[in-house]
Amino acid sequence: MEKTLKGAFTLLELIVVVVIVSFLAVASFKGLQAFKLRSFKVRQMTKLSLESQIVLDQLSALLHSRIPATTIGYDPYGEDFQPIRDIQDIAKYKILEWIGFDEDSFEAGLYSGFVDMQRSIKQFSDYSLYTDIVADLSGHALVFAGTFDKGFTSEQLLDAFGWHGRSSNLIYDILVRPPHTITITDPVKPKWLYEKYYLAKSAYAVARGADIDTSAKCLEGLDVKKNTLVLFYDYKPWRGESFCADPKSDNRSGQATILMRHVAGFGVKEQDFTLRLILDIDKPILGQSVRVHFDKTKVVF
Repeated sequence: MEKTLKGAFTLLELIVVVVIVSFLAVASFKGLQAFKLRSFKVRQMTKLSLESQIVLDQLSALLHSRIPATTIGYDPYGEDFQPIRDIQDIAKYKILEWIGFDEDSFEAGLYSGFVDMQRSIKQFSDYSLYTDIVADLSGHALVFAGTFDKGFTSEQLLDAFGWHGRSSNLIYDILVRPPHTITITDPVKPKWLYEKYYLAKSAYAVARGADIDTSAKCLEGLDVKKNTLVLFYDYKPWRGESFCADPKSDNRSGQATILMRHVAGFGVKEQDFTLRLILDIDKPILGQSVRVHFDKTKVVF
């Protein structure tokens, strides 16, 4: 009987063992939980990083065909806009807008982008210009960019392209008669006949849901939230139109598509004749207790 008692655990020893095992179990569970959380967070970070890179690449491709002098930052709250090159406070001008030239037709070889000076001079009186346009490009406008894209003062640019109720002194309505002739039908004629020009058919805007009218008809069914980044297209500011969810415009037009969700901030600034696109990504995971948050920047030439 004495040998049996010496070889057995006492109640106190059993309690101590149970407590230690419980501590180890809790620690193991918390460690496993932390590992799973880190793994899930890494997966979400990777997914959002890929999505944001795709968005920046898409915007870069669209901005590649921008008419540089037309690029502006728009402040819908102050109903103000500025040429992108003059903007210092990117937090104020939250919406990016630009007019794009018809790159598809250009790459298809339907036009080269230059007026034939000799033939134009001979037909100067009726503003019928000899070009190398070989297709019906109805609905386009002629955008004069000057000899150099940076050759305008800021005041000239404010009244150049029709942004937000201003004049469109550098955009002209045209009639295309293939092959080889365009006629400037705009009542206002260009001062210089031989200039660099672009054929344009649409303006573009990029904005977050926080800075637009999310109840706009063109956004129906898209479920646009405050942190949703949206692309607007198929509108013509030179005809007095603004993008279809402009909170300050009575003449909305065009269409919209979602670029990305969970975008807490979007900014653009010009530096050394390039555009710097900045995305601030923020997404709560597992409720609101844990967040994935990072910034991403892309340079557009």
